[in-house]
Amino acid sequence: MKENFAILTDAGGDFTREVIKKYGIEETPISTVVWPDGSERPTDLYWDTMKPDDYFSLMTNKKNNFSSSIPSVGTITNRLTELAKAGRNVVVFTISSKMSGGFSAFTVVAKEIMEEYPNIKIEVIDSLRYSGAITLLAVEASLCRSKGMSFDEAVEHLKEYRLHIHQAGFLDDLFFLARKGRLSKGLAFMGNLIGIKPLAELCNETGLSQPIGKAKGYKQVMRIFPQYIEKTIGNPEGKAFVITHSLREKQALEMKRMIEEAYHPENLIFVPVGQSTGCNVGPGLAAAFYAGDERISENCAEERAIMEELLKK
Repeated sequence: MKENFAILTDAGGDFTREVIKKYGIEETPISTVVWPDGSERPTDLYWDTMKPDDYFSLMTNKKNNFSSSIPSVGTITNRLTELAKAGRNVVVFTISSKMSGGFSAFTVVAKEIMEEYPNIKIEVIDSLRYSGAITLLAVEASLCRSKGMSFDEAVEHLKEYRLHIHQAGFLDDLFFLARKGRLSKGLAFMGNLIGIKPLAELCNETGLSQPIGKAKGYKQVMRIFPQYIEKTIGNPEGKAFVITHSLREKQALEMKRMIEEAYHPENLIFVPVGQSTGCNVGPGLAAAFYAGDERISENCAEERAIMEELLKK
C-alpha cells in the first residue's frame, strides 16, 4: 500500500492551482507581503487579484520596496495540526534558511505537534534554495510518493536531491537580491552594467544564489543556456524541470521550447515567480531548475568553470 504522506512548502516556492492539483501538493500556508505604502496584504498565491507583470512592473522603480514575511506561528500550527489529525506524515520544504526564518519557525512548530501526535512524523527540510527549486522539490516528492516510496525513504532521497538542483538562466539585475541580503552588494554591481545579464547558480555551502558568469545580452544567454544544461544534468531520463520568470515571459518561453525539444520531459512546470519570492528577486528573471546526477560542486567551482568556457565560445 502506497504511503499517502503530505507535501507542503512555504511561500518560497512558485505554484499554480493546476500544479498543486496535479501533484497532490498541499496549499501553501498564507504569509504576507508588505507593500511600498506600508500596507500588509495576504500573499496572492495564484495571482487572483493582479497580473504578475503588473506586480513586477511596480518594482522597476527601485524606490518601491516590497518585503515578505513568513506565515504566523498560528497559521503554521493550524495547517500541520490539520494534517496530523488526519494521520498523515508531512514533508515540508522551506526557502533557504539563509534567506528567511521559515525553516526555524516550521521546525519549532513541527516539534511541538509531534509531541502531541507521537505517531506522526513531520520532516522540515531546508531547501538551501528558493523559487522554482522549491517547486521542483515538491514535484520530486510527489513522484517519490507515486512510486511507492515510504516516507522515510522519500525524505532520505529528497535531502540528497536538493543538493543536486541547478539553476540555468539569468537575472537582469541583482539589486533586489542584494537589498534583501541574498547576495553581496559588491556582486550586485554586475547587474547594473548596461546589457550585461548575470548568470547564477545555487550554492550548497551558503544557501544563497552564486553568480558564476555574465552574458552580453539575451542572445548570448540563449546560446549558452541549453549547452550549460547539457553539461550539468547528466542523464536527463525521467527528470523534471521547473521554469520560472518575472517580467521575462518571452525569454522563459524560449527556454521552455529548448528544453522540450532537447529532453521531451514528462514533467515540465512553467510558472511565474510568486509574490513572496518576487519581493526578493525583482523583475528580470528567467530560469530553469533541474537536478544533475552529481551534487553541485563546492562553492560552484566546477559550474563556474563550465560557464566561463561556454562564454568564451
